[in-house]
Amino acid sequence: MLKQICRGAAGIILTAALIFTGVPVLPAHAVREAEATYVDTNLNTFMHDPDVTQTGTIGQSMQLIVKVGYNGVNGLYNPPTDEIHNVKVRLSQDQNLINTKGTEVQKPKNNPYSDDSEDESEQELSDAYNSGYKEGIERGYNASLGLTYPVDAGKYPLEVNASTMTQEKDLGTLKKGQYVEVSFDVMLRSDTDEGYYGIPVTITYDVPENKTGSYGSYKRAEFINMYAVKAGDVKDPVSAGKQSVFVIGENQDTPSVTAPGPLNFSVNFRNQSKQPVYDMLVHLETSFAEGASVQSIANAKSSASTQFPFEISKANYDQSFQGLESGATLAASYSLAVKHNAASAYYPLSFTVTWKDTEAATITRSETHTFYVRINNPAMNETESSVTQEFNANDREKARLVVSSYHTDPETVYAGQPFSLVMDIQNASKDINASNILLSLESEKASDSAVFATENGTNSVVIDSLPAGQTKEISFLMSAAAGVDPKSYSITINEKYDSPEFKNAEEKVSIDVPILQVARLSVANFDVEPSSITVGNQADVMFGINNTGKVTLYNVTAIFEADSIQKTSAYVGNIKPGETGNVDAMLTGIQPTMDDGTIKVTISYEDVNGSVTTEEESVNLFVTEQMDMDYTDPSLDGGGDTGAETTKPPVLPIAGGVTAAVVVLIVVLRSLKKKKDLKKREQEKDEIL
Repeated sequence: MLKQICRGAAGIILTAALIFTGVPVLPAHAVREAEATYVDTNLNTFMHDPDVTQTGTIGQSMQLIVKVGYNGVNGLYNPPTDEIHNVKVRLSQDQNLINTKGTEVQKPKNNPYSDDSEDESEQELSDAYNSGYKEGIERGYNASLGLTYPVDAGKYPLEVNASTMTQEKDLGTLKKGQYVEVSFDVMLRSDTDEGYYGIPVTITYDVPENKTGSYGSYKRAEFINMYAVKAGDVKDPVSAGKQSVFVIGENQDTPSVTAPGPLNFSVNFRNQSKQPVYDMLVHLETSFAEGASVQSIANAKSSASTQFPFEISKANYDQSFQGLESGATLAASYSLAVKHNAASAYYPLSFTVTWKDTEAATITRSETHTFYVRINNPAMNETESSVTQEFNANDREKARLVVSSYHTDPETVYAGQPFSLVMDIQNASKDINASNILLSLESEKASDSAVFATENGTNSVVIDSLPAGQTKEISFLMSAAAGVDPKSYSITINEKYDSPEFKNAEEKVSIDVPILQVARLSVANFDVEPSSITVGNQADVMFGINNTGKVTLYNVTAIFEADSIQKTSAYVGNIKPGETGNVDAMLTGIQPTMDDGTIKVTISYEDVNGSVTTEEESVNLFVTEQMDMDYTDPSLDGGGDTGAETTKPPVLPIAGGVTAAVVVLIVVLRSLKKKKDLKKREQEKDEIL
């Protein structure tokens, strides 16, 4: 009897505990299945659902939004301070809360009650235990410690992976009464059932020291709600099941205008949600939304445009508003000039509205709406007379294709060498598109031969389309002819293309590409007389410099250098292509030659831009010591020591002077003879040419 009383008391305590913790009391023998569950968030302190329940599509990604904040009144865990620090929010990783198996709650192995007991009270307790009461009590107890939240969230609907579970939002300091929206990028599992789900979210925070003595670091887990739907045929499944926040164009007639006048109109936006919106922005798109179509009201000319019908004179047409109360309406006003070639039609204008749900929100929401306007443009309406009249090119508009810029790679083009020609082709028209564009290159000719040729033999390129105002880069790998004169040569770009009103239009544009020639020279007929001199004497060096290239050699100079001679230079001047410049220099010996007698000859010249180029040649000249004129009697050689003194005959100054003069005379005569011979050879060469 006592045993039964104790068991009965235990049952009462168990039931009371379940009611206290908020766990629903299930009937006996009931078996819970993990299923989609809507969570009552009244006990939440920090985590709150957005104003509109979030909807996600099964098997697709979504942005999960959480409102984070506390007011110090509602919830289980209100901090005793006006602010908390080091606030971090993330999706909970508590395995007690994330049930990803989706199976029935398993029977505990340590059931203290007997299933086959004849005692009715014990049997009821056993059934309750097996039905999940123990799990509910444990969660309720853990919730009182701030470890988990006392609710069965059902099967966890989100994909559990590193990119999902490692997202963390650092909010820093959070003040009482302040609410901040954070978002997480998540993916709904493909095996998720349609319905409501509770998503556990963890917050960690520090409570500063206060008079209550409750401070330190804390970690809580609370649930928010979301709804999972099947994709079905919904075009935008992320917003499936949601009602638009704004109603556009309510109680308005369709704005209308007859060109060429501007269209002045307003668009009404009414907030039909139950909450005010903040930081509202209305953005007019200057292009049509995907799938939007123009509805013609007249037979349009072929040149009429059915694109965005207004001149775009501003960078954007955004209009900002501080906010809009629930049920209130505001108007966004516009004044837009109609394009001269806009077709007569109803045009769908696309408006994107963005806003925030709270003043302190960090997440911006958006909606897109369509609003029609009517444009009548008689100038673009086709009439019977205009259809049957003869074609006149001057009555048709066509695009204008130009070369807006071009360059070569390398920048300097030399004859006989390859290069890349890069051009920017621009449609300079303001509002006329071009299509089926064929561009062909045509080179200027020199001596009946093309100066430029493409490396692969293809001189044409096709561009499918080029809208008004846009640019397309094209390039050709080319080479310049080797024997052309150095100057600029033209390349003509032949254009053939279609415009809406003008088919197979043909135009030509030209560019100039300068070609340079590489300077070339050769040196011949070196002549050194005499080939050997003594210190202090001179030798005459003569040779010719032939210009074998296509460009003039400017300021040609020959410089002679060696240890045995005095450094000497000879200025030749300018040498035209095909001509020869002569070098004539006197080299003075300053010390005996200590090597093979090579004299370095540096030939320098300039191009038309003043850049200096040098080439090296060499000649041979030996320099020896001055000969000793002392005299010795040859009879004394080998004659033994007779005691006679050896005497030197006196050197006559006059005789020495005569000898030196003779040497100089010989050198001068030889130099004159060589100059005469060189001039004769040049004359013979000119006669042959």
